[in-house]
Amino acid sequence: MDTRNKGLLLSLIGVIILSPDSLLIRLVDLDDFSLIFYRSALPIVTVFFFLLYYYKSAVFTSFILIGLPGVVYAILYAITHICFVYSIQHTAVANTLVLIAAAPIFAAIFSVFILKEIPNFFTWIIIFIALSGMIIIGWGSYTSTGIFGDMMALIVAAGMGFSMVLVRFYKNKDLVPACLLGCVIAAFYALPFNVNFSLNNSQIFILLLMCLIILPIPFMILTIAPKYAPAHEVALIFLMESVLGTTWVWFIIKETPPSNTIIGGIILLIAVSIFIFKSTRESS
Repeated sequence: MDTRNKGLLLSLIGVIILSPDSLLIRLVDLDDFSLIFYRSALPIVTVFFFLLYYYKSAVFTSFILIGLPGVVYAILYAITHICFVYSIQHTAVANTLVLIAAAPIFAAIFSVFILKEIPNFFTWIIIFIALSGMIIIGWGSYTSTGIFGDMMALIVAAGMGFSMVLVRFYKNKDLVPACLLGCVIAAFYALPFNVNFSLNNSQIFILLLMCLIILPIPFMILTIAPKYAPAHEVALIFLMESVLGTTWVWFIIKETPPSNTIIGGIILLIAVSIFIFKSTRESS
């Protein structure tokens, strides 16, 4: 198996593992702050053992070497992590996952200001189409509490897009340890807000499954896969999470996506897919 196919296979494994995440959030039935705390504190165990395996005796030095860019990345990681929970809890799962799929579009916009990369005319058309899809998705939420969840999803997408640009800008600096620091920041954010420590056996099992396996492993794969395959192709594979995650929730707990989400989601996913496909063709 060549290196490119190895990277794509890793990405596929990652997105399959990640896909039940939103369903488990629904099933665990916890409040916002408890979810944020457990989804931040428990993955620290998995991420730390990964870093220990990767860096060995230099694991603690790796945190010092991330510097200020790593601190900024960690803060972005914490913000996107927190806002993802808020979004899932306050709008339809389909809205959250499809809006987050717009992250590559936000990355293209941030590249204008940070990397001084001016998108061509085709990219601006794609951005306009993607924004149209977002507006359609949010249309049914403007008169309900769902608008808060949709806005949180957009913050996640923007944060992920900015993180992509930050990693590219500091491509010679290893920012992987910043992910663990981001988990610590998010956990301390939630801790003062009456975290529920009285869990039943079902909640404990779901949290352990979600926070030790389903959440951290795919994000570590997302960090590793671009070393083998082009980042655009990896991002395209991870777009499947928008469809798979929505499907899990749709079939298991019968949370049917609103019609505006389906229409806007199709527009947004097509726009992002075309954008990534064309970028991949241009870079190859």
